[in-house]
Amino acid sequence: MNFNPHINKRNEDSNKGTFGRVLVIAGSENMSGCVFFCSMGALRTGCGLVNIYTHKDNLLPLKTLVPEAIFDQFDDFTKENPYERLDYLLQRADSVVIGPGLKYGEESYKLVLHVIKNFDKHIVLDAEALNVISHNFSIENVLDDSFKADFKHPLYNINKNRSLIITPHLYELSRLTKERPDMLKDHLNEFALEIAKKYGIITVLKDHNTRVSDGKDVYTNKTGNSALAKAGSGDILAGMIGSLILQDEYTFRAVNTAVYLHGKAGELAGAKLSEYSTISRDILDYISQAILTIKSDEKIYYNNVIAEVMNASFR
Repeated sequence: MNFNPHINKRNEDSNKGTFGRVLVIAGSENMSGCVFFCSMGALRTGCGLVNIYTHKDNLLPLKTLVPEAIFDQFDDFTKENPYERLDYLLQRADSVVIGPGLKYGEESYKLVLHVIKNFDKHIVLDAEALNVISHNFSIENVLDDSFKADFKHPLYNINKNRSLIITPHLYELSRLTKERPDMLKDHLNEFALEIAKKYGIITVLKDHNTRVSDGKDVYTNKTGNSALAKAGSGDILAGMIGSLILQDEYTFRAVNTAVYLHGKAGELAGAKLSEYSTISRDILDYISQAILTIKSDEKIYYNNVIAEVMNASFR
């Protein structure tokens, strides 16, 4: 199976349920921007519906910025059943993206653990979701031959009937592994592969050439530029992953596609607006053009047109 990025032809006999519901759990008080970028990243890449679960103070601006979404506010974490509403939303979701803009602390940690424990489909852990885990658990010495993953670690996903995807940049990866960022940068392939293999997850290690691994292969992305080095860019990618994994039978390939398209959107925006002036809203605007650059080979399989990008490679 070729896991280079691709997209499927959309089935004309469809509705919003056909393409899946993404639950975005993000945004503590005064952090509505990250929720916007994550949700729009998901919507721009084809999911049928986005449900936003956020702090109540974010609802007013977000209802204006993302009228396409459905909104819910965080439960009162002091009440006897603090996850009553969340559990209802988890039952309805097809994927969960959790972490962008959450407040660092015990409440967020418990929230992340609750989702990991109670959701058995696709989970994307980004930003603060990774940081709160790192504060309580680590993945030290993962490259050592003698390393054995702790099955009690929240990221341990072997033999579980769901996909778990992590999206750390170098400093978030440093917190997870207790390794220096410069050392990690020199060994991204190894860390991507070994963490994925030993924990049963998909790793997206964000860098100039982002690495994606399922524990068997390492995909090295070739798209992107400095236009992506802006606040909100990573939130967009998390949303794109949460959406595209619902539209491909191969989760690893869907994640590769999201990383590729995110980088391509940055390239297109940078070429038009300059890498200096591009902001994350511009990246969102160019996702559709990035999708249109993926070439179809016109071979039809079960009503799907398989499209592949050949300038992405494995290492």
